[in-house]
Amino acid sequence: MTRFSLALLALGLSALASAPAAAQDNEAKASLYTRIEGDRASAALILRVTPGWYVYHTELGHPDAIGTPLQLDLSSEGIEWGEFVWPAPHVKQIDDDLLGKYTYNYHVGKIIAYATGKVTTPGAANDAQVHLVGQTCTDLTGVCVPYEETTTSDGGGREKYWAGWPESLGAVASAAVIEPSSVPPTANPQPPGRPLALGPPNRVAPTSNVSGTLWARADEASESVRAVIQLEVAEHYHIYHGPTTEDLGHPEAIGTPTSVTFESEDVEWDSARMRMPTPERVDQGIPAHEGGGNIWINTHHGTVWIEVEGLLYDTFDPTDVIAQVKGQVCDDNGCQNWALTLEVSGTGPDEAFAWESAVQAGPDAGEGGADDESRPSLFKFLLAAVGWGIFTLLMPCTYPMIPITISFFTKQADARDGDVLPLSITYGVGIVSVFILIGLVFAPVIIPFATHPITNIVIGVLFLFFSLVLFGFIQLQPPRRMMEVAGKASATGGYLGVFMMGATLVVTSFTCTAPFVGTLLGSAATGQGTGQDVLRIVLGMGVFGLTMATPFVFLSLVPGKIKQMPQAGEWMNTLKVFLGFVEVAASLKFISNADIVWNWGILGRDVFLAAWCVIFAAAGIYLLMQVKKSGKANPRQSGIGVMTILLAGYFGYGVPGNALDEFVTTPLLPPYVVFESASPNKAAHPIIKDDWQAAMTRAQAEGKLVLVNFTGFT
Repeated sequence: MTRFSLALLALGLSALASAPAAAQDNEAKASLYTRIEGDRASAALILRVTPGWYVYHTELGHPDAIGTPLQLDLSSEGIEWGEFVWPAPHVKQIDDDLLGKYTYNYHVGKIIAYATGKVTTPGAANDAQVHLVGQTCTDLTGVCVPYEETTTSDGGGREKYWAGWPESLGAVASAAVIEPSSVPPTANPQPPGRPLALGPPNRVAPTSNVSGTLWARADEASESVRAVIQLEVAEHYHIYHGPTTEDLGHPEAIGTPTSVTFESEDVEWDSARMRMPTPERVDQGIPAHEGGGNIWINTHHGTVWIEVEGLLYDTFDPTDVIAQVKGQVCDDNGCQNWALTLEVSGTGPDEAFAWESAVQAGPDAGEGGADDESRPSLFKFLLAAVGWGIFTLLMPCTYPMIPITISFFTKQADARDGDVLPLSITYGVGIVSVFILIGLVFAPVIIPFATHPITNIVIGVLFLFFSLVLFGFIQLQPPRRMMEVAGKASATGGYLGVFMMGATLVVTSFTCTAPFVGTLLGSAATGQGTGQDVLRIVLGMGVFGLTMATPFVFLSLVPGKIKQMPQAGEWMNTLKVFLGFVEVAASLKFISNADIVWNWGILGRDVFLAAWCVIFAAAGIYLLMQVKKSGKANPRQSGIGVMTILLAGYFGYGVPGNALDEFVTTPLLPPYVVFESASPNKAAHPIIKDDWQAAMTRAQAEGKLVLVNFTGFT
């Protein structure tokens, strides 16, 4: 963290610096194996650290080293254990202007430590337990998180775990108690569960209805493993999609999903996100209790592919991998549970690892593709359009149009005896139509314009200007020219006048709408100009325009009522000042976009969050002070003030590098950035920009991994 961000945080909410961090996911995983022979006991502790992370040694080394050393407590009934013996740690040298020079000891990858014990109670159970407490860190983002884990012995373990037993501990306990290292493969199904109500209840499917083959490939450079399972389902039979019941399809679907679990010591498998081909939807012929219609379920038949990826902690040993695949197989007469135990049958053919491409290119492939997956779903896209529309309505860009709209439709209502509904609808349609027209006609110009760093700086400065207006330092009046246009429109009357009013509103609010328009059109910029891309633009701009138009249509329907409302009092001034704080925060976002593109390094993530922490804390405190100043209870305003302060605390929590929710991190905050620095909180790795070959050549020469950063700025 930079000194500047520390200063900002101290000014805003200094108490947050001392607040305890919330629980984080462990970036290390421990396994314990123990053996007992006579009065001797042996323990092997395997600690696997997530690639890209490291854990501090049991001794930091230098007295000035900063970090939490690893502490262990090994215990079991009837055994007195000695200290663990660890392999030699790596040593990191730090030379920092602020913290000075020091070194610290750490471990990466897979580490095995050994301990010996004395059996004090004959017949002691082999149930040792170890409790570990320490700290794991990564130089990629400069983040450190606490590590704490308790694990129980898994028995004697495999012989290879004891290969590094140090001579200083004497002889290792006998390996006679080692559990079998593998499970013979079998294609026999599990005992039949309760069949589905789709056929005779005593139907039992033959064991040959599902068979499988497992292949695995490791890429030790990227520390990853891919496993592909090819299932063959007999003709006229089908299995169900997986791995969870939610993947079955209909909430009331009846069936057992297909799932996979792996047994492997040196690979952490992500079975929960296994991939299967697009399923076939089948009607189960049973009326649904809710929603009407019949229950349906996702099925597969014929050749079915399953792919699972994993993180590799050590040299890959395919003989160490065993997959348990289970599910339910059915035909028109009934269903039965099945299970397969598969061992790796080699690296497999290339076609097996390209099954997704083959399926997508097949005759049953859908119209979607990778480009569709790279863009947000249509629902999320339209939801974002509504959000931007609401946000724009809160901005001062639209304020001048409120009195103009009321004045215009008051005159129209007087001239038409209050019948302004057709004009109001036309007014809304005009606003929506102009936004759609902008999207379709000016897309090639707006995309680079709205995302250019200069545009972001201009918008950021404008937001700062608007915040000064809301704070009351500057008085903003509608431009004379705009008033003249509105006056001519009012004088013209009719549908032409309404259209000019709608166009005036769009032009007035363009400063605030440009960010959304650029984002919207950018989402279709990677397309091929297809009808689907055009449809997304039309729908997005239409929903955005509709959100903008709705309140103005309402104002146009009841202009007299609006004029008769009480004049704005202190509450409006309070709202304006609060929105001024929001505008300051928004301005930093756009200035940050330019900072990222031009690589200034001024508004990094920590500085940005610290600034937002201060801004929203000030906004919340202002609301509470206004309540106190009025001398009257205002639960709503007090609640908003407290929530705003809590939001400031949330941003402050992210300043030291703690992870925040993706909803906030992705659209609003600058990303984690890796700088060239000797600071322990920043990566000191060489950074090679826009030269893939040079980076690979250097990495191979130095025996290091390459982190590829595909950067998108705004």
